[in-house]
Amino acid sequence: MIKNLPLLISILIMGVSSSTISMNGHLPTFFEWTLPIMSIILNIIAVIGLSLHVFVYKPMKKAEDNLNGAIK
Repeated sequence: MIKNLPLLISILIMGVSSSTISMNGHLPTFFEWTLPIMSIILNIIAVIGLSLHVFVYKPMKKAEDNLNGAIK
């Protein structure tokens, strides 16, 4: 899961930047609809992945380290 962390952060940055671009410019109609949809999808993917990393992977890794220390 640590290997995916830079990917998730870059997806979050792309989502936030596409959201900012879609709100701050006069764009053609095609981009006016696709950029907000794309930013919502990218932000949802990044938030789900990052929250899984923080709330599932880290506690599981800590429990595994504690278990390995108790067995030795």
